[in-house]
Order: sequence, then structure tokens, then C-alpha cells
Amino acid sequence: MPKLFECARCGATFERMLINTPELCSKCVRRYEAERAAEWAAEEKEDRQVLIEGPAWGDAEFYGNWLITADKANKLLQQARRDDPDFNSSVDVIEVPQCLDFGIMATVFLSKFRKKFDTFILDSESADLLDFVLMVDMGFFTLTGDRYQMTLPTKLDIDLVKQAHLKLVGTEDEDWIHPERLVVDMPRTRAIEFQRLLGDMDQGQRLADRRALLFLDS
Repeated sequence: MPKLFECARCGATFERMLINTPELCSKCVRRYEAERAAEWAAEEKEDRQVLIEGPAWGDAEFYGNWLITADKANKLLQQARRDDPDFNSSVDVIEVPQCLDFGIMATVFLSKFRKKFDTFILDSESADLLDFVLMVDMGFFTLTGDRYQMTLPTKLDIDLVKQAHLKLVGTEDEDWIHPERLVVDMPRTRAIEFQRLLGDMDQGQRLADRRALLFLDS
């Protein structure tokens, strides 16, 4: 049996999962439990981030079309809510903290590029994550590996809008809904390092890699 822990004072050894064995002195038990509690607390508090990469900075055509499409998503959502009472009731839970408005949120997301022109990070506990998850499912962001690319939706219609909202509603439990379950994130330190690496890249190469990740040239 491998020795996984040794008491500094009494020399007792034990497996981490068997902390209540008779061989453990009371001091060992207290020390072990305190260390494990600290580890669990650190894991629970680990700051997770979602990394988003954009097109070329200053690509007004892309950004303009992206905003126009966000307005289209807004109108489709309002139509769905008017025409389908059941759907309208179902999505009420999403609007508990804020009203759904993809025009506003698209503008908010674009504004996040003001610090890093080609990427931004989103806290996995941010209120904006709710809108982000919906916009991912509608095609405004596309997952490539462990980060997302800002993209133009290609098949945006009322059915897709409804599916995106119902998928999010499906995460509801006694605590509320959980958009964090529907995204791929990473530790904050890694997200910041990834941002730095992408920012330091030759922009022609970065955009070529982005196109390859999105299969835009195939």
C-alpha cells in the first residue's frame, strides 16, 4: 500500500480516503481535514473564463452585418413570443434578471474589444453569459477547440431562435438556470496567456488560422 501522507509528529501513515482509521492521531485528522477543506475551497473559487476571438480589427463590414443580424434575432424572438404562448411562458424564467435584447448585448460584446483588439474574455459567472450562450446557439459565436470565434449566423430563423432559448431553459433547477453548463471555459491564467499569444501573432497568420478553424476556405 503506497504511503500517501505521513504525520510529522507521530509518523502515522494512511490513505487520503481513509482518514478515520485507528492509526491516525487527532492532530493528523485535523490537519488533513483542514488541508482538504482548503483544496476544495480553492477548486470551487477557481476563476473560469470564456475566450472569444474576433475578425480583423476594423472590419466594419463584418461588424455591421453582425449587428444587423443581432437585430434580426431580436425581431424573430419577439415574433416567436407573440405567436407561441407556450414558448412565451417558457422563456419568462430567462428574463428574471434582465430583459432579452440582442441588439444591446451585441453592442456590449463589441465594446469588449476596446482593450484587446482581437480577443476578449468573459467571466463564466458574468450575467452576460446568459446572452452569450443564446448567441452561441444562434450562430453568433462558434466554438473552435477551447475558444470561441465571432461568426455570422448562416441559418438564423425563428425555429433556431426558439431552440436556443428552450435549450437554456432546460438547464433550470431549484437554483435557476445554468448557462455556465453550456459553455467551454478555461482557467483565467490560461485565458490571459492565450490572449497574449494571439495578440502577439502576425495578424495575417492569426486571421488565416481563424479561417482554417472555421473551415472558411474548404
